[in-house]
This record gives sequence, structure tokens and C-alpha cells, in this order.
Amino acid sequence: MFLPDIPEAAVWAIYFAPLASFLLIVGFLWRRPLEAGRLTIFAIGLSWVLALWALDTSIGLDGEPAAFEPHAWFTLFDLDISFGIRLDGLSAVMLFVVTSVSLLVQVYSTGYMHGDTGYSRYFAFMSLFTMSMLGLVMASSLLQLFIHWELVGLTSYLLIGFWFHRPSAAAAAKKAFIVTRFGDFGFLVAVVLIWVKTGGVFDIAEINELAAGLSAALLTGFTLGILSGAVGKSAQFPLHFWLPDAMEGPTPVSSLVHSATMVAAGVYLLARFFPAIEAAPGGVHTTIAYIGGFTAIFAASMGIVMTDIKRVLAYSTISQLGYMVMAIGLGGYVAAIFHLFTHAFFKSLLFQGSGSVNHATGTFDMRLMGGLRHSMPITFWTFVVGSLSLAGIFPLAGFWSKDEVLLDAWHEDKILFAVGVAVAFMTALYMFRAIFMTFFGEYRGGEPAESHGDAEAHDEHHAGPHESPASMWAPLVILSIPAIFIGLVAFLDFGVLIEGAIPEELRHFEGVHVDGVVLVASTVAALGGIGAAAAIYFAGQPSPDVLRQALGPLHRLVERKYYVDEVAEDGAVRGFLYNGAGRAAAAFDRVVVDGVVNGVGMATRTLGDGLRRVQTGQMQAYTSLYLVGVVVAVVVLFAVSGDVLER
Repeated sequence: MFLPDIPEAAVWAIYFAPLASFLLIVGFLWRRPLEAGRLTIFAIGLSWVLALWALDTSIGLDGEPAAFEPHAWFTLFDLDISFGIRLDGLSAVMLFVVTSVSLLVQVYSTGYMHGDTGYSRYFAFMSLFTMSMLGLVMASSLLQLFIHWELVGLTSYLLIGFWFHRPSAAAAAKKAFIVTRFGDFGFLVAVVLIWVKTGGVFDIAEINELAAGLSAALLTGFTLGILSGAVGKSAQFPLHFWLPDAMEGPTPVSSLVHSATMVAAGVYLLARFFPAIEAAPGGVHTTIAYIGGFTAIFAASMGIVMTDIKRVLAYSTISQLGYMVMAIGLGGYVAAIFHLFTHAFFKSLLFQGSGSVNHATGTFDMRLMGGLRHSMPITFWTFVVGSLSLAGIFPLAGFWSKDEVLLDAWHEDKILFAVGVAVAFMTALYMFRAIFMTFFGEYRGGEPAESHGDAEAHDEHHAGPHESPASMWAPLVILSIPAIFIGLVAFLDFGVLIEGAIPEELRHFEGVHVDGVVLVASTVAALGGIGAAAAIYFAGQPSPDVLRQALGPLHRLVERKYYVDEVAEDGAVRGFLYNGAGRAAAAFDRVVVDGVVNGVGMATRTLGDGLRRVQTGQMQAYTSLYLVGVVVAVVVLFAVSGDVLER
């Protein structure tokens, strides 16, 4: 610890700096794009500096929560809702990750988005997203967390569909928003359930303390609701299929939103409620672990056959998030967060590398690339560093975190350990397949640049492959440093810091351990994947075409993504929701709802027509009716007052 404890106001400033940036861009800088970009970088840079201070404070407290009291936000009769900051080891690490990656992405964006007509709008959305993500990881209240959870989903929708004039981008944004809503509905049920059953408790720490005393049914329902939200946001099976389509957004969005922040929010949510998950029945743990394990190998298999470099990275992200979810289910709290921490840096690096090659070639299709290592040496070497780290090659960052996950699997579930090793092989295979297809061989021409917003913005693409501007390659170089070295924090009591966020009885971290079986298995798998990629995509022994024909229907099955999109879109959405439930709802609306409304209107009109006929305009008729009414009234009064009815 190098600094005095951070005051609460400074922690709030981490959150409000990007919010102020968003408001200033919307209010004053909408037509001044250069200033909008600079303001966003300054605001997030300020948040990053303060996040370092917060991390320093948390290290000094060994990850224990700082003594910040919540603040009353809303009071109505017996309903009291308070919002506040929870600064502990987990949130401090997440603040550092979010601000670090976001800052570098904003710098990168100044080059990548140069000339786009939506430049100011882009930085406004980026500021709002960063604010939302920071609010999510800082929240001390479950309701506060849920509000920012939904804001993250909204801003992700805006960023994925940033180029809304493209039908594919608009469709991808809607798909991401709708699919994640299914998971969010389960999360909402969990929020309401715990609030009702605990007498109005929203405080996260208090919920975790009460978890051990809750009934098995309640705790199962709550934790599965939390899992549902995580499955949606972190793109786990069966709600994984929105993430590859989300690559239609600008590449810097993928580098921030879909590698290090929003998609990691689901893993963070599970980690934040780790005490409740640990107190839940064993079936909950098994469900979480096997959803993560299956997602990891399922997504990795699709990454092997994709030809779009960003979609390769998208399936890689899904697979690595599966690793993290599997670790949570196996009780590997520290391993999951450690892998989230390292993965954020090298995956953001890889996404930015894909944007760099797109900047040079005008395409993301690896079949139209090749030979770029000569004309783009910085992009090439940084991409190799990121790929080696992702593959888990010693001594890069991914090696340490991946092996921690595999170590937990080795001790807890041998089947999932075997799955994890297979995923390690596949990860190395698809990443080095991407390297050989993109950077080796002969250049295959690329594509003419597609204008994002300004027809002259990317004319430089036509000059042929070239290294990206300094605003783009500098973040690549900076990110390659943590991709190599950040894993060494495992030796600096990283586990102690992270475990400070959970109760003492759940703290089992005893330092870094190396198991010979795990070390050999993971290393052999990673090197085997690299070797297989070199044999097929560099040496051509066997050639990809021969291998594709040999695999036959299996290759097509994986290439079509196991037909999950068809089942979801054609079967569930168009078949059940549109043609089935949608048409039934439309018929109910037309026959029942409209029928009742129209029937009431018709009855009123008919009654009005009948009563209208009483108004004849003849004074004699009115007098006669008046006298009849008087007689009827007198008779009724006489009958009632004279007890005629009783006699």
C-alpha cells in the first residue's frame, strides 16, 4: 500500500467521470467530434487513476470491504432502498480491469473510427457503457446492480447496432438485446424472490450472510435465477448464439464490450454471490460447472471452422467464459477471477489486432488475407503474443490462469478436467489457424473498404496492406505487456486479495501450486494444437480441403453452428413465438379483447338508440309518464312503510 485510504467521494468519481463525459458530449460536443474523443479519453483516464488508488487501498485491506455506508435512495412507508459502494478485493480488481481496457480502447478508437460520421455518438455511447459497467461492479445493493446490469445491456445494444444503416448490424443488436432478456428475466425473478422472502433485503453482503439459513428450495431458486442472468450476459449455452452476431459492431466495441467487460459481468455476478452458491444444494454447483464445461468445448469446436477472424475470437470468448463458469461451479472462486483478469487483457489485444488487419485489408475474412506479417509486423507480433497467452504457453499470462482452472477440475471432477484439456488443444488450434491464414502465405487481395460513415474515411485501404496508425498499434504494444507478465500477480497474493471479498470460512487459497499431471497435460495439449495448426494450415499436410472432405457431415454440422441459430430463430422465434404464440395472442386480442370492447360499444349504442326513442317531444306523453312515476313511487313507499310486504 503506497497511498492513504481512498475517500468515498473519490470512488464515486470513478463512476461519475464517464457519466459526465456522456452528458457533456450529448449536450455540447455533438458536432465537435475531436473534442468528444478527447473528453472521453480524459474522463476514463481519470477513472483509471482513481481505480489504481482504489486497488491500492484494497490491497492494504487484504481485500476486506472498505467501511463505506450505504445512502438512502428511496423511502416509502416501510420500503427503504439504499445504494452504496462495495469496495473489496473483487470489485477493486474489476474496476482496474474495466478502466484499463476501456482507456486503451478509447485511444485505439481514435484511429479506427477516424472519419466516421457518428464519431461523437460513438464516444458518447462508450462513455455511457463504461459508466454502466463501473456501476455494476461497484454496487453494494442487488437492486443497484440490476439497474446497471440493464444499462449495460442497453448500451451494448446501442454499440452493436452503431452502424444501424446496415441491416446485419441492426439485426445483430436486436438479437443480442432479445436473447439476453431471457436470461435477465430469470435474474429479475431472483431479485424479487430474495426481496420478498427476506423481508426487503437488497444488500449483497447481507444476502450472502443470510444464505446459509435460507431453505433449500429458496436458495436453489435464487441461485438458478442468478445463473440465468449470467448465462445470458456471458453467452453460455443455450443463450450463447447472440455473441458471434454481435461482431457486426465496430471492432473496438468487441475489444471492450465482448471480451473484457459486459460478457465478463455474468462471471462477476456468480463470483459476487459465491457464498450463496456455496450454500446452495450440490445440484446447483454441478449444473453451473457442467454448463460452463459444455459451453467451453462446444464453442471451441465452432471456433475451429470459422473464417471470419472476429467470429473466431467471439467463439473463443464464449469458450473461455465457459472455463470461468466451470471454475465457479467447481468451487474455484480464485481461479475463475484470475482467468477473467488475465483473459481481459490478451483477448482485448486480439480483438484490436483483428481490427488492425481489417483496417489494412478491408475485410475480416481470413480467406482473403495472408502474408500480412511483412507489411504489418507490429500487429503480427502482438497478435502472436496474445494467441500464445490465450493458448496457455509458459510463461505468458494465460498459462498461469488456465492451469489454475484445470487444477481445480483435476481435484474436483476428472470428466471436466478432460474437457478442459481438450479445450486447451482446440484453443491453440483455432488461434494458430487464424495466424497462419492471416499472416503467412501470399496476400490474397482483401476487399475494397466499406465506408462506415464517410466515403473518404478509409481510402487508404486501397493502397494495399500497411501497418495501422500509431493510435491503433500503440494500444496493441501496451496490451501485449500484461498479456505476457500479468499472470505473475499470482505470486503477489492475488488470491488473498480476491478472497477478501468472501467470508473467512470459504477462503482456501494457499498460494500457487503446480501439479505435474495438470502441467504436462495442458502444455502437451497447447503445443499439440499449435503443431496441428502448423501441419494443416502452414505445411498443408493434410490440406484443409482434404480434411474437410474426410470429416464430411461432421464438418458441415460444426460449420452450421450445430443448427442452433435455425432452431432458435426458425423454430423458437418464427415457429413458436410468431406463428404459434404470436398468432394465438393476435387472435385473442382480435376476438376476445376487441370483441369485449366492440361489444360494450355496440351495447351502449343500442341502449342509446332505445332511450332516444323515449324522447318524443310531446308534452302530453311526458306528463303522463311523470304521473305514472309518481303513482309508482307512492305505491312503493306505502308498501314499505305500511309493512304490507310482511303481512
